[in-house]
Amino acid sequence: MKYAKPHLNYNEQGELLRSRGLAIDHAPAAVRALKRIGYYRLSAYTYVLRQPGAPTAAGQRPSRLDTFVEGATLEQAVALSDFDDKLRGVLLTGLQQVELGLRVQVAYQLGKTHAHGHLKVEHLDAARCAEVVTDGFGGARTRYEDWLSRYEKLLSESKTEDFVRHFLLKYDGDIPIWAATEFMTFGCLTALYGLLSSRDAGVIATNLGIKNRDVLHGWLKALNVLRNHCAHNARIWNRATVYPPRVPAANLTGARLHHLATVDNNRLYFLAAITAYILICLDPATNWPRQFATVIGKFPGSHGMTPTNMMGFPEGWKDLDLWQHVPPPAGRRAAR
Repeated sequence: MKYAKPHLNYNEQGELLRSRGLAIDHAPAAVRALKRIGYYRLSAYTYVLRQPGAPTAAGQRPSRLDTFVEGATLEQAVALSDFDDKLRGVLLTGLQQVELGLRVQVAYQLGKTHAHGHLKVEHLDAARCAEVVTDGFGGARTRYEDWLSRYEKLLSESKTEDFVRHFLLKYDGDIPIWAATEFMTFGCLTALYGLLSSRDAGVIATNLGIKNRDVLHGWLKALNVLRNHCAHNARIWNRATVYPPRVPAANLTGARLHHLATVDNNRLYFLAAITAYILICLDPATNWPRQFATVIGKFPGSHGMTPTNMMGFPEGWKDLDLWQHVPPPAGRRAAR
């Protein structure tokens, strides 16, 4: 079926929403909102205000009708959009700190093994490096070849950086890991972490409060996707997780994460919790958990929507030690 819906100007878009039952008290304000947010993007926030459709097959969520529930307003949808902006901002701040911390950890630990450990398979996990992956187009190569291709592309894109030019000109392009991590993306760093030797990966995992490298690797993959969604202004507030991270056994983490055993690992709360936990392990002086809790406390709930039923937040989450974390006095390290 060909797409045949006509283009609508801003006033017509507002009238279409009004005709479907969305209350709009002030037409000029509606036009301003549509110009600022866009009709299609705003539909992600009006969607939850639409009436549910008929039940579907077991296990499938019913689709929504075009008409809105009684009492739904454009102001409520705009409030959700504005909340999502703030949520995206605080998450991006925390995830950038995780990325920086991972950069430091990989550079320091792999650098102790060998200055060019990232360029020499013998200093990595040979079995993991040799695993074959497909590219989606019928081609196949090893995980290390796949990572190295990504690394070389990032290196090429960074050739104008002074520190990169220095190593290219003076050391024949052999850039030590503590400099190379500076132009690696979060995804590149995460993939390299997955290729580290069991010793180096284990040390880093321990530093981040996790006793299993594979659990940490899965977490980092999920956090990298979330970081990209935040950086590209994607909807965050009720989005499902692309790579649901593993729920850790109680003996693998500190007590702050034990409550995750009963939390949906496919919702935002789980990712926020592991972000807070990792940041506390990286820097006990972090205030990010409280900043995040403050943003969530301003969720504009309406029509029964809450952080619990829309983002997977457990009941009583604000009272957990993870979110009540108080930075310790200078010179003291907080318990995990």
